[in-house]
Amino acid sequence: MRRLRALAVLAGIALLTAGCPVADRGGDALPARPTGASTTLPPWSGPPPGAPPSAGPVTALRAAVDLSPAVPAGTLARATAAVAAPGGGAYVVLAIQDRTGSLVLAAVRLDGGSFTAAAVAAVPRVAPLAALDVLADGGVALAGRLSGTAFGVRVVDPASGAVRTLPAVDLPGGTTSADGRSALAADGRTLYLFVTARAEDGSREQLVALDTATGEVLARRDVAADVARVSTAPVGRQLAGVVARPGGGATLVFDASPTATAERRIPTLLAFDAALRPVGAPVRATALTEHAETQAVAGAADGTVFLLVEVPDGAWVLAVPDGGGAGPVLAQVDDRVFDYAMSVEPAQRWALVPAAEGARAVDLTTGEVRPPFDVGCGPGTDVAGIEQGPDGALLVGQCDTDGAATPTLWLAGP
Repeated sequence: MRRLRALAVLAGIALLTAGCPVADRGGDALPARPTGASTTLPPWSGPPPGAPPSAGPVTALRAAVDLSPAVPAGTLARATAAVAAPGGGAYVVLAIQDRTGSLVLAAVRLDGGSFTAAAVAAVPRVAPLAALDVLADGGVALAGRLSGTAFGVRVVDPASGAVRTLPAVDLPGGTTSADGRSALAADGRTLYLFVTARAEDGSREQLVALDTATGEVLARRDVAADVARVSTAPVGRQLAGVVARPGGGATLVFDASPTATAERRIPTLLAFDAALRPVGAPVRATALTEHAETQAVAGAADGTVFLLVEVPDGAWVLAVPDGGGAGPVLAQVDDRVFDYAMSVEPAQRWALVPAAEGARAVDLTTGEVRPPFDVGCGPGTDVAGIEQGPDGALLVGQCDTDGAATPTLWLAGP
């Protein structure tokens, strides 16, 4: 929905840096559910020592790849997700626009000086797609809802096109809606998958650790009691992301409702160890009075969680280190239309967010926001997602230049 709104807005975006969030100031909190930001824990203090050097701001388009050759003849498809491939290029998920909901995994590779796209495998339905990852063994994992009764992962062998299906969470009977997010551990094998399902008799919410090599569920946790510590409502549609922690485990990010008014929310983080036991206290990234709602989440190798949150005056970029708490606003974008995606480079110096023309770089250390760079689609630009690449960024979406949407991958760099 954010992207649909973005497509309707073609005006320029004014940008400026910002100071610290306002301290909390009361509210109609229920017992044991504070409404202030977690400012007693160490804040993010900038790029960590030992981080890789920064490649610089992503400000230039390197290539625009038409993904149509990977789409079966006579069908239409939308490009929905991308991930960098080992050795260069990328894998892209194309959602076929028919009743089957089937997918195509495409590979984008450099061939004779230019990038080309080709289908790797037809993949049975995964909707909604929780994440796209490349595993340590070279397999490509598509996590999400596999059917009406299960959430899990489909793993594609890009060499043979073979698909393995790994169910991880059984959905309750009468499920009316289900969503999820996942994050790949540093071992490239363990996938942390959070699932929220709504049934006629209530919600079911689980966090699981899945071994993608064997299909074994290594740990499972019902998070209802953990969520209830900070929110009067289940996670549900307020799910924002999952970030892997460096020592194992994961951080769940969602907008909690700490008061009797469910619409009043606070971006909140719950950390779990490798056995999915809670670690530390819940972290509130803002205060209730700041009216923030999380729109995008990006994780770093050291477990830092970067958030792009919508506020009444625009959108803030925030960071919460692993084991730390809320800190100052790192940057502000004064338009809430293009706040639905974000990537952060491994150096933790520059972020990339969408813009009407394509995308724009944000300096996480100074708050500077660079002018947007154009991907060449004019008013038909639809950037669905942004992912970090090996030396830049991958933008995936649709390019509408002649009245027909062409699924496209854009490769961008400094």
